[in-house]
Amino acid sequence: MADFRVTLFNDLAENTNLNVQCQAAGVDPSQHSILFLHDFTWNVNPSTVLSCDMSWGNVNGHFDIFDAKRDSTRCSRNFCAWRVKQDGLYLFIEAHKRLELQFTWAH
Repeated sequence: MADFRVTLFNDLAENTNLNVQCQAAGVDPSQHSILFLHDFTWNVNPSTVLSCDMSWGNVNGHFDIFDAKRDSTRCSRNFCAWRVKQDGLYLFIEAHKRLELQFTWAH
């Protein structure tokens, strides 16, 4: 089975960076600061779980942004597109052809 591309797009607010540190087998655990209206993409093995700590301002959370058991049929052609907003994380669900809220921030 081919690798999956998992993308986080920062749609929080102007001048607001999304700080991210993800961990998974075969993934560089480095930190990333994603600028507003920019994204970052990971290539992950389909058998892995990609878990991320994210923060912006005084808000933070921990999310599994890729789990093959959950996402292999929800993502389009091995591509999982996340949009990060102030109310939470939205995933583009291929079958519904729209972004849907999956996770909310723990305030």
